[in-house]
Amino acid sequence: MNIREEVPIKSFSISAYVCRIEDAKGRYLILKRNSSYLPDSWQMVSGKIEKGEKAWEAALREITEETGLIPDRLYSVNKLEQFYEANQNCINLVPVFVGFIDSDQPVRLSPEHGEYQWVSPDEATNLLCFEHQAETMRFIEDMFVKQKPLEFLRIKIK
Repeated sequence: MNIREEVPIKSFSISAYVCRIEDAKGRYLILKRNSSYLPDSWQMVSGKIEKGEKAWEAALREITEETGLIPDRLYSVNKLEQFYEANQNCINLVPVFVGFIDSDQPVRLSPEHGEYQWVSPDEATNLLCFEHQAETMRFIEDMFVKQKPLEFLRIKIK
């Protein structure tokens, strides 16, 4: 019998895009990392799911921890980002969320990030490290900004 090593599939983190709508177009918050993990790279909000936490709760917590913002509306994007996590030898499936900021709130960065920008999906393409992040942003623009999002994807946070 031939025994093969398998690469497990896990889901232990989230990806959260923060969006403001201006003139019927999305402006997305991207953050520049200050840490040793992916240093100086631009990204959306991301983080680990803590014990006992639902993925959407982790997204809401990470948005607030990393940016000081509290989304007025939160949706499941109904999409997964995926990548190989070499340190854990696993494929990580990452649920994606989008938080809309409708109110006037200032961005207050955590020490994990040193800079931020509000960008369009086209501008983000030249800044984000991974193409799938820009693809996700374009998907959010098409499905959540250019048209009314599906109500069943909305997560009741208030």
